[in-house]
Amino acid sequence: MSDVVLPDSLILTPSALAPIPSRVNLAVFASGTGTNFRAICEAARSGLLDVAEPMLLVCNRDCPAMQIAEEFGVPAMVISPKDFETAEAWMAAITDQLHAYEIDFVALAGFLRIVGPPLLDAFENRILNLHPALLPAYPGLHSIEHIWRDAHGSDETLAREARDAAGVTVHLIDSGMDTGPVLRQGAIDLDQFGSVEDFEAAVHALEHELFPAVIADFARNFSSDKE
Repeated sequence: MSDVVLPDSLILTPSALAPIPSRVNLAVFASGTGTNFRAICEAARSGLLDVAEPMLLVCNRDCPAMQIAEEFGVPAMVISPKDFETAEAWMAAITDQLHAYEIDFVALAGFLRIVGPPLLDAFENRILNLHPALLPAYPGLHSIEHIWRDAHGSDETLAREARDAAGVTVHLIDSGMDTGPVLRQGAIDLDQFGSVEDFEAAVHALEHELFPAVIADFARNFSSDKE
């Protein structure tokens, strides 16, 4: 009997024998138009999220992000805090759904609500948040408007600090207000914009670029830790 020669495509090289990365299931929380959720879904469709896969959209109210989920075939649900007696009960209901969908980590994409226990405990160091300023400066809501106002005010020290805070931060959340560990930041030159609307558009454009990239890195590291 003659020797069988395998085609090159079937020869098992060391790289071919390497373990296949595990898919990492992502849930996205949103409350509004869902532009960052769209950026995440588009990145997943084009392969830029690496092993991360959007598996669930959670909203606290009916909003345009729900239509984006339908467009991309991502299961979506509204879990409203109005339906629960306490914030803890609301968080518990969300946590149950995340476990049901076997979610590995969460990305807050304009959720506009405080995330607390028991969800925060169940997903410790696994909840990413996007903030439109260079933390620790300008935590909380309306950062873009506050930065623009201060940057154009009469207080020169405050104006300089506001300009230095212009940008985007992706961080892990903890029990504080935008105080969790920073994963990545991107700065913006505020002086190049003539209106707060133009500045806001630039912030959102950077968000759409930065957030999917950080999600991909986080998922890749998470997958390696699982293996």
